[in-house]
Amino acid sequence: MSLFVFDEPSGQLSLSGHPKDTGFPATSAQLIELIEQSAYADFDILHANVGKLFNPSNDQAKDSLLVAKAADAQISVRIDDNNMLAEARITTARGGKMINMDQAKATLAEAGVVRGINQSALDKFLGQQFELPSGATYNAIVAHGQRAKDGSDARFVRLCMTAQDRILSPQEKEGGKVDMRDLGAIITVSPGTPLMKRIPATLGEAGFTVFGDVLQPKPGRDLELEVFDGTKLDPSDSNLLIADAKGVPVALPRGIRVDDVLCYENIDVTTGHVEFDGSVIVSGDIKDGMRVKASGDITVIGFVESATLECEGAITIVLGAIGRKRVENEAFSCEIKAKRTISIGYAQYCNIHSDQDLFIDRQALHCDLSARRLIRVGKGETPRGKIIGGHILDALRIETGELGAPSGTKTRISIAQNWHTLREKQMQFVEFEKILSAKAEAVRQAKKKAAKAAPSSKRDAYLQKLVNSEKQLDLHLARNRRNVVLVKQKINALLKTSRVKVNELMHPGVELKIARDCKMFSRIYPPHLLKLDEGKITQQFVTG
Repeated sequence: MSLFVFDEPSGQLSLSGHPKDTGFPATSAQLIELIEQSAYADFDILHANVGKLFNPSNDQAKDSLLVAKAADAQISVRIDDNNMLAEARITTARGGKMINMDQAKATLAEAGVVRGINQSALDKFLGQQFELPSGATYNAIVAHGQRAKDGSDARFVRLCMTAQDRILSPQEKEGGKVDMRDLGAIITVSPGTPLMKRIPATLGEAGFTVFGDVLQPKPGRDLELEVFDGTKLDPSDSNLLIADAKGVPVALPRGIRVDDVLCYENIDVTTGHVEFDGSVIVSGDIKDGMRVKASGDITVIGFVESATLECEGAITIVLGAIGRKRVENEAFSCEIKAKRTISIGYAQYCNIHSDQDLFIDRQALHCDLSARRLIRVGKGETPRGKIIGGHILDALRIETGELGAPSGTKTRISIAQNWHTLREKQMQFVEFEKILSAKAEAVRQAKKKAAKAAPSSKRDAYLQKLVNSEKQLDLHLARNRRNVVLVKQKINALLKTSRVKVNELMHPGVELKIARDCKMFSRIYPPHLLKLDEGKITQQFVTG
């Protein structure tokens, strides 16, 4: 006769008789050992019932013969805080039934999961019940939401070369050598020539949570082509910009301008100073003392020697710009200023300012430099040019190979100097808020006082005037608070992005100023990054 009786519908395992009647097993430990060695080893043993069977008792009829119970597998589902992931957890069966696919899907449905269920992951998750021991607990992600994919902004694809592109592609001579002064024919366009194509913005793709909620994407900014002088939109395609006149194309961020072009072999005393409403291209040099001003771009294939250049577009000087040696506080003999990017092969004793970026291929020696964004000395992704002496008056970022000179030549670097202007604006907004708050409080007090006066048409008109004033003050306060937040964001962004990167060596004699913090360096440093951290200039050295 079997020692155990198993009732399959209830999953209960009982003894066929009381141990005191059969004399076996003799102890609770022996009974537990028998259960663990039987086919019911995975069952949950009811230790309380087992203990009572072997305790002295005058009424053994009250003792339960139930000693173990089969436990089915359990499944639960947890949803992350963003409703983007559903994680299932299973505790494997202890002698009971496993979780099947229908039960798993029903549990997901009860938890509200209706989208993003990964059938393959769920199959694998349920299959682990066959591999893990009874009573084991394990988790797995079985459903994923999908984040909304934001739309892309409108893009602008240039369809024609410019004079600057041609400079980067000089003509090849016999034997494979390149003549930097031979750029071939001047690039011009004729009416109808395609100049730029607009790729419209996209709306993006909607996403969803595991609950099935739709996540709306952020559409891209739908910027339009800008029509500048000498261009127009194609009548048959509003996304295509074409030339409307003959001239030299000048690339702009959202369009192309077609300029008249004035070409010189050299600019010197024989040509006189040049002021031109268009672009100027010089295949040779601009000589000492000459002035060139243009509404478009200025392109010089040779040298600029102690001359003054100013334009509304970009300036490109292939070989370099050189001024006369000067003493401290003396005016520069060579000055270069552009609203757009300036690219120069080499600069010495020059004052150069760009409202965008400034690129110098080889070296800047005793120059005053400034740019709204980046100053880069050297070519490629890891510039290895040199900045020796002089003063960088302002920029957002600087990248060079070497900074300073082994002799300790004084080299002053100032970046993020717009911080002072932004900080002044911030203080002005804070003070203005105090004034507005004081006025608003005065109006409120006046309202309270007027409300206590005897009713009359004059009082009512006065109260209405106070109400209108209060509304106006509230509007000004809200606008001013927005300005305070905006300026604070600009200051934080400025300090976060401002940095100096040295790719080879920084020599003694460098004086660095970032925003309002200054630091002098008196020894040689290997490649590193200088930036502001909690208001102080810090150095981060390149490892490896």
